[in-house]
Amino acid sequence: MNKRILLPFTLSALALILNGCGGESSKINEDPSRGVGVTSSTSCDVSSADCLEFVIDYPIAGLNFDCSSDTVNHFATKAVLNTASGACKLGDNVTFYIQGAGAKKISLGTVKLDNITKLKMATPPFIRLIDIASGMTGKAPASLNMNDDTIKVAMGLVKIFQAIGVEQDANVVGDIQPTEITKEKRDQLTEIIKNIGTAEFISGEYVEILKPWLNLNQVSDETAFNLLIQLINISNTGVWQADLPFLKAGGSETASTGVAVPEGFFGCNKDDYSKCVTDKTNLLHSMGNFLLLSDRQGYILGYGQQWRGPASITNDVVIAPIVLNTKVKPRKMQLDAQTGWLNSFDQSINVDHKLNFSLSNNASENLSIKQGKILNGNTVAGTAALYRQLMKLKDTDVVDNKLIGLWEQRIDDQLYKGAIDIVKVSPVSYLSKDIFKTEANVSSQQNYIFPLYATLTFKFAETKYDPVEVGIVIDEHGDIRTDIKANATATDKSGICGTVKSINADGTITDSNDQIQYRIGTTGATEFSQNDKSITVRMILSNPKFGTVDGAMFGLNITKGTGAKINIHNLLAGQPTGINLTNLTNETVVWSNTYAGYQLIYNTTYDELKDKKGYIAPTDEERDLAKRYSGTVTIRIADQKISTCNAIKTKA
Repeated sequence: MNKRILLPFTLSALALILNGCGGESSKINEDPSRGVGVTSSTSCDVSSADCLEFVIDYPIAGLNFDCSSDTVNHFATKAVLNTASGACKLGDNVTFYIQGAGAKKISLGTVKLDNITKLKMATPPFIRLIDIASGMTGKAPASLNMNDDTIKVAMGLVKIFQAIGVEQDANVVGDIQPTEITKEKRDQLTEIIKNIGTAEFISGEYVEILKPWLNLNQVSDETAFNLLIQLINISNTGVWQADLPFLKAGGSETASTGVAVPEGFFGCNKDDYSKCVTDKTNLLHSMGNFLLLSDRQGYILGYGQQWRGPASITNDVVIAPIVLNTKVKPRKMQLDAQTGWLNSFDQSINVDHKLNFSLSNNASENLSIKQGKILNGNTVAGTAALYRQLMKLKDTDVVDNKLIGLWEQRIDDQLYKGAIDIVKVSPVSYLSKDIFKTEANVSSQQNYIFPLYATLTFKFAETKYDPVEVGIVIDEHGDIRTDIKANATATDKSGICGTVKSINADGTITDSNDQIQYRIGTTGATEFSQNDKSITVRMILSNPKFGTVDGAMFGLNITKGTGAKINIHNLLAGQPTGINLTNLTNETVVWSNTYAGYQLIYNTTYDELKDKKGYIAPTDEERDLAKRYSGTVTIRIADQKISTCNAIKTKA
């Protein structure tokens, strides 16, 4: 039973991303066959180890590109399922442009794939519009400011793709939808008077030059800027995972094999991290793990566990720190929703807005992820050795310590410091307007669905606990928050469909009923078939306000069977009831509580000990928590007798 519940959350995060578990938005199936002119969307066989498939964050097909390793053929991005992608050889320089049969051309600069990723991973990396713009100007933006040259260029790209989509009726202004620059449209570039490059984008001259080809005036600067922010957030959205130090050896570790292994989330009360397994004097270990969600509006939320206590020493040798989880109880690390934690351009953890986990009511005891840089689009390395391996550096190459994932915590007059490896999995994509219908992307007198108010019902594997109902809303951005009414009870936390009144500094939302609501998740992608029109969802409920379901999580899609989707086929057909929540194989969704699960492991270990000396007995509260490790969750539409809860709405 323990293995069934906990195994999905104890696999190596690096193993997950290298082997391709999860990520409903990463399904790409390219056809490498070649034709005439634009030969294909790939310069190489995407199954080859040296061929890198990439995804453009804006789902734009028909975008020309050349690969530096192929001086003969020309390529264009291709739409497959919910992405627009291409491929070049690892290490190539990719030159983007828009050009038809004629000589007129919109030059979009060159992106070095080495700046995107050094390794081929299971999930194709994003090449963001901000990366393309940086390649054009030769510099990353100084800030997210409309007057920055690189931001101006990126906004220009958004305007072009938006205007093409509107012209084709693929989207309305302000909504990101898959769009294709067709061969016919590219051929019409002969109508412009001159070529366009970086200078024309920075000066704004491109708008007038392109007027015979495309009307860009319908997309305002403000709209383009807001869409650019949305794209940056989408590229950062996913599940962030840190592991226990499963592979971290103790003081008896042997000589290096030349292969760096992840050391997980580990540290101690020594100033020098290397002494955490060698200096035995008053040595206190600390280790942890977590699962976090980042959403489409730039917030990150979730929780983890920490184990803290004396190092285990046998025969005067510090043994592997992972043994700590059999010696001490887990402590919950709460991450309240926060934004601004990640530098959007260089993808490093913002030292002025560190990730702060609380373990008590005393803020001075918070654990902070103080630094780190995302490598290859998905990994923060906690050691220089792992950094070199991920970046294909030599053992002799110097690594800037500021790029390494580090954490610290002061508690009980002890300063704990350590390293952390973090991996991002389960990326997201745009949400198809055929399913994700909002007031903004439908026409007058048409029906729309989102924001969608609903009630989740959590049942427990341990049947002694009463089910708990929690009101939620999937908002117009595709993010998920609670909708809990005033005077909610322990088992009835359903809602009355409040709207946003204000957004608070702590990441919470005050709704129109003056109730505090909590961010709990986001959507991944949309799926369309004859009887299944679904939106995938992932949620983490992490706040004491949730009572017995505090810590419940589902839909993270990091291992097989842990995805979740809401089928809204009936709503789209005009029936205001009958939505359902299933996993990706249409079975009942199982939720897990990792904190409760680890407490269960400790309780079981303690109960089986013959000699309990040095161990702390589980409290009644901890034994109760451990019984709430898992269960099932279902969904129903919010009460349709309440007018604000209408599931099917009509645009005026």
